[in-house]
Amino acid sequence: MKKNNFNKFALITICLLVSACSAEPSQELSTGKEVYEARCSACHGSNLEGRVGPALDAKSPSASMPDSYWIQTITKGKGSMPAQRLTDKEVELVIEYIKSEY
Repeated sequence: MKKNNFNKFALITICLLVSACSAEPSQELSTGKEVYEARCSACHGSNLEGRVGPALDAKSPSASMPDSYWIQTITKGKGSMPAQRLTDKEVELVIEYIKSEY
């Protein structure tokens, strides 16, 4: 019985250490391009052309949407896009960056 408890304790300890060591410190990104490249480009393409996620270029339906649409979509998610954990400033920066690329 004691050996079983020790094994459980050891397993939990190892899991906590691994998760603590692999956790990256949260760092606010300072430009819209940095935010886009880090959090959006994998799905929406490095040039807003779309990949798994839809294109975000000037020809896309989202191009004519108001900022409130962008904020809602980024922070709450939409369809298969999950909500993104970004600061208010990062959300503002990434919207400005995307629109500047039109």
